[in-house]
Amino acid sequence: MLTKRNSWLRAGTLAVLGLGLAYGTQSFTEKEEVKVEPKTTTTRANQTWYNNELVNSDPTNPANYALTPKFECGDKTEEICSISAPDNGSGQPDMSHVQPSGQTVESEIQDATSTPTPTTNDTVLALRSSQ
Repeated sequence: MLTKRNSWLRAGTLAVLGLGLAYGTQSFTEKEEVKVEPKTTTTRANQTWYNNELVNSDPTNPANYALTPKFECGDKTEEICSISAPDNGSGQPDMSHVQPSGQTVESEIQDATSTPTPTTNDTVLALRSSQ
């Protein structure tokens, strides 16, 4: 009985050692290199959009803008005439696009109109009279 138990113990020990050796040698074999492709980002080009609504229009509403102007931009600084922004995919300026300044188009428009006399910036290109 004692020799039967020893032979099973030896066989089990040899099996475990054999599996360990097989697993160990497999870790040294050459593996195929995994290549990680860098994430590509598409940069959408800014376009000039014209505010085609008159008198107190919401300058952050993309529906108020078109690629062709209805009205001339002038020297007066009462409201936004044109902005620079990429297309949002539906023929309107993308107000959530982050400009090179780190701000969105919408926040730059709000900054430009936050004073009694609007000013130009990276997004707001031209102003006009509201009359």
